[in-house]
Amino acid sequence: MADEVDLFVYGTLMNESVLYSLTRRYFPRYEAELSGFERFLPHNGYPYVIPNPRARVQGILLTGIDPTALAALDRYEEEGRLYHRCRVEVTVGDRCMPCETYVGDAAALKTYCYDTSQSSKR
Repeated sequence: MADEVDLFVYGTLMNESVLYSLTRRYFPRYEAELSGFERFLPHNGYPYVIPNPRARVQGILLTGIDPTALAALDRYEEEGRLYHRCRVEVTVGDRCMPCETYVGDAAALKTYCYDTSQSSKR
């Protein structure tokens, strides 16, 4: 399907049970590496990546994400507020593959406070 995208995930969405609870689907998955980004895991927050030309991030490439599932993932990631879904290229084995990933808005994530009203989200 032309509307499907491949998505590189590096945090909570690597967990298949979390992914299934959000999308009600399982997707083909491949170990992948994202070059040019650095992963952060704040003590009180959620993992995020930001550009860093000397860094690499290990994660999973999910393939064939349909528009309905992508919309659910965008809501979960608060796309446009905490994260921005961007086009990137990852390495799977010896192949470079275009895909998308959620890049953190570092300023928004630093001010995001975890409270009990957010506990069902992540």
